[in-house]
Amino acid sequence: MRLARHPQLDALCGEYLLGTLRGRARRRFERALREEPLVAQRVELLVRTYVPTPSEGQVLAPRADGWQRLQRELNLAAFARPWYLRAFSSIAPWQFVAAAAAAVVFGIALTVLRPTEEFTAVARLAGDNAPVVTAAVSPERRTLQLRAAQPTPAPAGRSYEVWLLPAEGGAPVSLGVLTALDARVTLAAAQAPRLRAGAKLAVSIEPAGGSPTGAPTGPVILVGEIS
Repeated sequence: MRLARHPQLDALCGEYLLGTLRGRARRRFERALREEPLVAQRVELLVRTYVPTPSEGQVLAPRADGWQRLQRELNLAAFARPWYLRAFSSIAPWQFVAAAAAAVVFGIALTVLRPTEEFTAVARLAGDNAPVVTAAVSPERRTLQLRAAQPTPAPAGRSYEVWLLPAEGGAPVSLGVLTALDARVTLAAAQAPRLRAGAKLAVSIEPAGGSPTGAPTGPVILVGEIS
């Protein structure tokens, strides 16, 4: 029988939270917590309903003799709260605030101090019916970054392809197929030295997946010389 349908589910949840559910019964209940979402949700609801938050604990502080009376009349000494509830109730509200602030500061520090890769602009690609694109390379010249003046995805069913026109002449060399003009392309080791003054970069519109011939087959919409 699945515990989610057990007629005494609330009682089992209560015993689990109080720490009085032990042995095989506790192991079975913990397995149900992992495998039956309804059981886990019921436990969470009971915790939210009956376990006070630190702020509530301050507002509703009982009289000095109140706890002794409750312990005596309800025999609370026979029950032990689970360790995670004891730890939760022992944390002061200011400690929650301090921990949250520390986490935010740590996250900001990671963002600010994370080393950034500096790209160097090498060409400005322009055309009649396309936005201007700035081409830049990483310090080790293994990544080509294209930044368009405005987002421009490839036409439906088509792809952009970026080409290197060698300074010494010869056939264009495909550097990569793009789905948009904002992209990064990983360069082969042999291509990096050819990104030098006098060479040119170009972008053409090709069938989806790139040129089927290894050379530009569609209109060349952008061209720029490497400086």
